[in-house]
Amino acid sequence: MSPEARRQQFIELGLARLEHVALEQVSIEEIAAEAGVSAGLLFHYFDSKLDFQVALMEEQARIVGDIATPSRAPGDLSEVMPILTETLAAYVDHIVEHRQSLLPILAGVSWSDPRIRDAVKDVREQIVAHFLQYAENIGLTRSREFVLAIHGWIAVVEETMVHWLDEESEFASMTRDEIVAHLATVFIAIASAVGLDLASGAGDRIIDMGPIVDDEPATT
Repeated sequence: MSPEARRQQFIELGLARLEHVALEQVSIEEIAAEAGVSAGLLFHYFDSKLDFQVALMEEQARIVGDIATPSRAPGDLSEVMPILTETLAAYVDHIVEHRQSLLPILAGVSWSDPRIRDAVKDVREQIVAHFLQYAENIGLTRSREFVLAIHGWIAVVEETMVHWLDEESEFASMTRDEIVAHLATVFIAIASAVGLDLASGAGDRIIDMGPIVDDEPATT
């Protein structure tokens, strides 16, 4: 097995353990035993247990980022909501299936290490970049407001999942389809706030605000 394949094997075994225990409870010894190697060998690929934990969180974040990124670009404005709804459904299903390991990421619990924060931030930037690319593909102009709106909507999606999957919350009784519809409706509202009418299917072009620069100091 190549070094890359062996390292990935350890990560995949760790991700499987995360379906049953918290990150801090993932045992190096158990992972090594499942791989059929000594625990010491794992530390040839990871500097420490913390390094291994960070690798698990980075991989989790990467997987979520791939799922939360639309698999296809809209050909025109009428395809935006169907594609968004399809993507949201896949995202919600994945979070539900892997809630044990993913909820701490969404809630920010596992961000004590800066590398985990960077991994989560990179994923969000990836999703925003794809949204902007797809918007430009159908003739919408990038603006500061639009970029900020997408960032805000991603935060809404994550917070919604955290509250919905809390079995003691008042939202726990909502169905999966209701959550998907709710998140899509929030996207429509946020898009409307920056001049994009998705509710009727007729989109106003977003005003190009130009590069983001500090205001010049007032002269006296």
